[in-house]
Amino acid sequence: MAIFRDRIQAGLELAERLELPENSVVFAIPRGGVPIGFALSKAKRLPMDIVVVRKLPIPWNPEAGFGAVTLDGTVYINPEFEGYLSPKTVEEIVRIVLSEVERRNRVYRGGANYRDLTGKVAVVVDDGFASGYTAGAAANFLKKLNPEKIYAVAPVCPVHTKELLENHYDGVYCLVESRELPFAVASFYEDFHDLTDEEVLNYVEELKKENLFWPEVR
Repeated sequence: MAIFRDRIQAGLELAERLELPENSVVFAIPRGGVPIGFALSKAKRLPMDIVVVRKLPIPWNPEAGFGAVTLDGTVYINPEFEGYLSPKTVEEIVRIVLSEVERRNRVYRGGANYRDLTGKVAVVVDDGFASGYTAGAAANFLKKLNPEKIYAVAPVCPVHTKELLENHYDGVYCLVESRELPFAVASFYEDFHDLTDEEVLNYVEELKKENLFWPEVR
């Protein structure tokens, strides 16, 4: 049963419930996390960036992932899938996904380098944490930028995924913690359409107009 009308509503509900430090920077996981981050950024007047990380899809079930890859090419594999896929298959999937990660960085962020986060709190957001491996990869990538602390935030997640992410983050917050199996993020939204590049760029442009897009904030 859907709880949220769409991602914007979910992001606004997060903003109402969350207290975030003034030195926070929101990092949205594309594409679905961008409207969540956008709503949070606008409501809290916090800068937002996009942490370009992507799941590695399972060949026989592309909606699910067996790991994730970050912009610097670091690969994270769910140990439960070790041995299920040949090294050659994994290598080919990583190659394809990394190419898309690099493309998204160029399109969404203009290929900008990530800024140092010393003295900042990184807040990673998505429209939901499923397996948690994409968010875990995002945490490891952002930790290289030296944030003071790092938090994970989403409208929905399974209880076991929250526990997994607590190994990577200083704090994890989900509006709805589900014990239902199988878990599907889409089931919590009335509108859960696949976002386009154009939609992501519209959010980015609006943030730029308000000096809230972190790569350009001065």
